[in-house]
Amino acid sequence: MRKSVQRSRDNSTKDWKSSIIVVLISILFVLSTLYAEQPPSPKGNDAHELEFSAERAMKHVRAIAQEPHPSGSAANERVRDYVHDQMLALGLSPSIATSPHTLVMNDEKKRIDLHNIIGKIKGTEPGKALMLTAHYDSTPYGPGANDDTVGVAALLETARVLQAGSPLERDIWFVITDGEEMGLLGARAFWQDSFAREEIGLVVNFEARGASGPSVLFQTSGHNGALIANFASAAVAPVSSSLLGDLYKTMPNDTDLTVALEAGLPGLNFAYIEDWDKYHSAEDTPEHVSLSTLQHHGENALEMAKRFGSMDLSQLQEPDRIYFNWYQLLVHYPASWVVPTTIVLVLIWLLLAGAWWKRGGVAPTRLALAVSGVLGSMLVSVLLSFCLYLGITSVANAIMPEGIHYSAIPVQANVVFIAVALIVHLFVTRIIHYRVNSLEWMLAGMLYYLLLLIVVVNILPGASYLLMLPLIIHSVVIGGMLLTDAPIGNLNRIGVLSILAIAPLTLTTSFLHLLYSAMPLQINVFSTFLCTIIITLLQPVCSSLASSRQDPLIPINPIG
Repeated sequence: MRKSVQRSRDNSTKDWKSSIIVVLISILFVLSTLYAEQPPSPKGNDAHELEFSAERAMKHVRAIAQEPHPSGSAANERVRDYVHDQMLALGLSPSIATSPHTLVMNDEKKRIDLHNIIGKIKGTEPGKALMLTAHYDSTPYGPGANDDTVGVAALLETARVLQAGSPLERDIWFVITDGEEMGLLGARAFWQDSFAREEIGLVVNFEARGASGPSVLFQTSGHNGALIANFASAAVAPVSSSLLGDLYKTMPNDTDLTVALEAGLPGLNFAYIEDWDKYHSAEDTPEHVSLSTLQHHGENALEMAKRFGSMDLSQLQEPDRIYFNWYQLLVHYPASWVVPTTIVLVLIWLLLAGAWWKRGGVAPTRLALAVSGVLGSMLVSVLLSFCLYLGITSVANAIMPEGIHYSAIPVQANVVFIAVALIVHLFVTRIIHYRVNSLEWMLAGMLYYLLLLIVVVNILPGASYLLMLPLIIHSVVIGGMLLTDAPIGNLNRIGVLSILAIAPLTLTTSFLHLLYSAMPLQINVFSTFLCTIIITLLQPVCSSLASSRQDPLIPINPIG
């Protein structure tokens, strides 16, 4: 049977130019993903009365966050009176629930009273109520403009909009708690009331761990299928993923929603996390509040009120879903699909490797070399990234009194670590390029994705989409290439490479964006590991950029 030669060296210039175009397309994917996750433009005082306005809400922020106002202080009392008066003016018929608490500080006991502020908008139909909540106390270290005055201001402006519009079916409770910074004390006092537990069907909490960025749905209660489906259809610009929810479960952090979940209530938790160095500091002032972030926080509050305030909240539990934002959409599907899909993907990889071996496009020794090459790239990248991290930390700590661990990281620093992974992999590719073709590199990258997927399914199933969707697309494309006469050469086509790039680049960009926003510099050591595998999935581009030589001239058996 006659064998065909895959590519001639005359195509090297064409492939190199195609690779440059794919690189530009990849950059476009990354930038467009980041742009899609930016909070919306703030609306001014002249916005329609039925729209949320960040400018109108900002007046509350300036009035409340004038100084630190921890629980038990005179400043806290001033804030309480302000919030109460605003609720009264909005027609929420506010009440103040007072509960005594004894604090132990420096072996001394101190008695303080905590005061939760509760306002309500009556619905037109009987049924369980929706509760929107934020806390009005701050730490002693700063005015708490973001944590959590923005949450309070967003709810006050949301209440204004709801009162200006048509009544909703369900009662809406606005619960502004005290004592959150002291250990969720106000929320614990609130949920001791059996009447509240019986009346409320859903809790939506608004928090902050930064000073800017999108308002992110980072936590849900269990059996979240109905919650996610309704959030996906109601939110204007959803930013969320099931990965965040799984990660949050592993962390020691708590919010007021923690107490509601312990009481058996379903709930959603929103927060923003960029510029986290302002968190719990003297810099958490109105000047460091992002109007765009306030707009997004408020729009989430308003849309959740409209959606869940118009439905039966007694039947919200449905099987969990995997979900993630992709541009302006929230994609979601049953979590029960994850395990069987993983099994199928493992079988497909084995079938693809066997089919390509039969056609002569893959050899076990070359595939093993590609697997070793990817592993070498990862190890070297992680080692260099760790050394780079130590170097940056040493320099930064010498010139920054507060230390780099307490400072938000500029995006340029994160890009440097990604560049390390790219340069190392290009170097490894150049060393063994003529012994391994692009298909074998890509199958090796898919193998590592599969191994990661198997681990993730057992530890963080909410993160499975990051690995599963690229694997599905790669399996379809590489399987489809079996039906062509020049399969390896076709992998270098701009359209094919763009299809292969879209899932790993857009999904991982979104994940790393949130990860970089919330975590200190050392998280980059992990990210270089992940970036190496992603680069391998786009190996034809790397092979073209790393060497002027072609893929090895491997004869491929024709179809049939």
